[in-house]
Amino acid sequence: MKTRQLLALGLAVAFTGATMSATLDAVAQQTATLGGTAKKEAKKPYTDYTVRIRNVQQGQVAGTLPLDTDAKFTVPNLPPAQYVVELLNHDGKVVCTEGPFDMTHQLIKDDVDISCNHVPAAWWLVGAAAAAGITAGVLSASPSR
Repeated sequence: MKTRQLLALGLAVAFTGATMSATLDAVAQQTATLGGTAKKEAKKPYTDYTVRIRNVQQGQVAGTLPLDTDAKFTVPNLPPAQYVVELLNHDGKVVCTEGPFDMTHQLIKDDVDISCNHVPAAWWLVGAAAAAGITAGVLSASPSR
């Protein structure tokens, strides 16, 4: 009876170890995909423009891809990290940068809209707060009548 229990225990440990190893390998091989469009910044022909994905922490280029005929791009097989998307013109000059995008928890982001002429909402809030502070300072410093 003891031999059977040891054999069963040994098989259970071996099976669990093999399953965990396969699971850990699958997690370690997860990749991210970053995609979107650059119609607001690129001019036709869109294929003259290139998208470059840069790892924020390392500063290294993780992927480069020309825009398609509809100004869209998809860069797959990126290691999970934080990335910025750089739009390059036909001379290789950076036209615009979007991001950073945290691709460590969200492995697929396909709605990046490269639009560098817009002002992010956070900047509007900072500007409004600054204006309110200046106005309050001016009013409190004004002599009262």
